[in-house]
Parts: sequence; structure tokens; C-alpha cells
Amino acid sequence: MTAPLYILMACIALIGANGLLLSPVLTDVAAELDTTIAYAGRAVAAYSAGTAITALWLGRSMDGFGLARALILAMALVGQAQIGTAFSSGWIGLSMFQGMAGAGAGVALPAIYGITAEISPKGQESRYMSRVIFGWSIAMVAAVPLGAFLSDVFGWRQMLMLGGGAAFILILFAIKILPPSKPAEARIRMRRFKPLTLQGGAKQFALCLFFMMAFYGTYAYIGAYTRTTFGISATAAGLSALVYGIGFGLAMTLSGVIDRLGRNTLLPAGLTIAAILLASLAITPSFAAFLAVVFLWGFINHFILNMIVVGLNALAPKNRGAVMGLYSATTYTGAAIGVLLMGNMYEGFGFVAVALTAAALNLTAMLLALRRA
Repeated sequence: MTAPLYILMACIALIGANGLLLSPVLTDVAAELDTTIAYAGRAVAAYSAGTAITALWLGRSMDGFGLARALILAMALVGQAQIGTAFSSGWIGLSMFQGMAGAGAGVALPAIYGITAEISPKGQESRYMSRVIFGWSIAMVAAVPLGAFLSDVFGWRQMLMLGGGAAFILILFAIKILPPSKPAEARIRMRRFKPLTLQGGAKQFALCLFFMMAFYGTYAYIGAYTRTTFGISATAAGLSALVYGIGFGLAMTLSGVIDRLGRNTLLPAGLTIAAILLASLAITPSFAAFLAVVFLWGFINHFILNMIVVGLNALAPKNRGAVMGLYSATTYTGAAIGVLLMGNMYEGFGFVAVALTAAALNLTAMLLALRRA
């Protein structure tokens, strides 16, 4: 694997960790800020909203500005925001800084996926994309459980400060290793919502929206659910992210199956299996059984995410900044809606309502995947 792929993978890992770290410690954050879990969870929604708005607003501009240059500046914003989050004194400040971190992620993620597509050899797009999105596994397997552990030992504020500092260290390597941005004149600017009008575009963005609502809405409350249901600590709750990440990462070894069998066959099947797994989460009799289902959920979600990103990248190869910007906007719009929706369901009806709603969202995405463009 080339050095730029390692950098892109590391950027995904750090952004993934920053976006997912609050879930295992949400109970502690809410207690220290003297607020409810649902109000503290609004910081997760703010992160998602910041990502969505910035990706939509600036995504198309990256095609002219340069993907690598945009990524470096965005990572600097993420680092500053995470440090600011650590000094928050209430849920409003927490949400504001997380919204800023989301704004950085809204530029960084489209840039990462666009650069990956540019350097991927023809016919190996899924294999290369799998290696980069393996960064999500690193976040869940290493960064999130480590963050939960550090939160238990030192406190959640110190944990967030370390994450912010890591972003600035990674920037130094990115400046040295990433390929230079292509000249602005080599690209044509695309209108923000133009990707929706491309062949198959509306369908792909819609199923992405439902899939992300299901994932983020469920993930945000797994930590709180497992701690209250199974009586475990924040460190133990972090095992959910660890096991999910292991499953997600192991799927990379089979990523070539997508290039051989095709998205049209595998995507509907993957979404159906994910729906079954989500429905099963709320009825597991023990924490061990819960983790087993989470492992399988992570494994299948790797394939789903890979197929969504590769399919969208193929819509307009010369305007990947615009397409991936709209993808990130769709992703985090779905995340914000999912977190807010599931938060109300969790407090009103319990985790079973969250799991069943997420399963229904995945089945809706599956029906869209079956439709012809």
C-alpha cells in the first residue's frame, strides 16, 4: 500500500474517532455538564449538522481549490475544535465546538474519498477504497476504546485534548506525503445539487441517507443502552465500538468480491442482512451476545459503505469534490436526523424502538437499491 493511502487511512481514523468518541462517555459528559443524555447527545447531532452543511457548501469548491490542500486545512479545523470541546462548560458550548469539528470533517471526508478515487487503478476501486475506509476500523478498534479508557482514568476533557493534538501531528505528515493538488483549470465546477440529476444519482443518495440515519442513530445510544442494561463501565461500553471495528476491518480481506460480483447483487443483500442484525440488537440476552451481533453488523456495514462510496464516485469522475461533498452532506444530514429521532425514541420507548426503526430504515434503503435508476 502506498504512503498516500496510509495518510488517507489515518485521516479517516482520526475523524472517525473524533466523531464517535462521545458515545461511550455520553453518560459522564451529561453528568459533569449537569444535563440529560438527550441534551448531551445534541452535540453529536451538531457535529453531524456541521459536517452536512459544510460539505454541501464547500464540496464543489474543492474541485478548483485542490483536494489535498482542502484536506490539510480541514484537519487543522478539526484539531482546534476538539481542543475547544474539551473546555466546554455546558451542552451549548459542547454542541458549538462539535459543530465546528463537523465543519472540518465536512471538507476532509469528501477530499479523502476524492483523492482515493484519483489514485485508484482502474478495476481496483473497491480494493483501494476498502483500504482507506479501514481507517474507520482503526478508529473503533483502537481510538474509541482507548478514548473511553482515558476518559475513565483521566477524564473526558483530557481525552478530547489528546485527539485534537493528534490532528496537528497528522497534518505534518500529510503536507509531506500527499500528492499535490491538481491545477484549478483542470476541473469544471459543478452545481451543488447536480449529482442528484445524474443517472442513478437520486436513488444512490436516498439509500445513503436511510443507511446513515440507521447507523448513526443506533450507534449514538449503544453506549448508554449497554451501560444501563448490562451495568458496565464506560471502558466496557467502548467494547461495542471495538468489536464493531474488528468486524468492519476484517471485511476488508474480502473487498475484492465487490469488484467481481458487482454492486447490484451485493448491495440489496447487504442491506437486508444489516436490517436483521439491527432488529436483533435489542433482544440479546447478554452483553456477550450483544457484542456478537455488533461484530456481524460491522462486518456487513463495511461492504455497504464501500459500495455506496464507490458507486457515488463513479457518477462524475471529473467532479468528485462536488459528488463527495453532497455525499458527506447526505451522510451527516442522515446522522443528525437519526441521532435526534433515536434520542426521542430512546427516552420515550427504550432501545427496542431505536433498533426496530433502524432496521426499517435499512429495509427502505434495500428497496431503493432494487429499483432501476
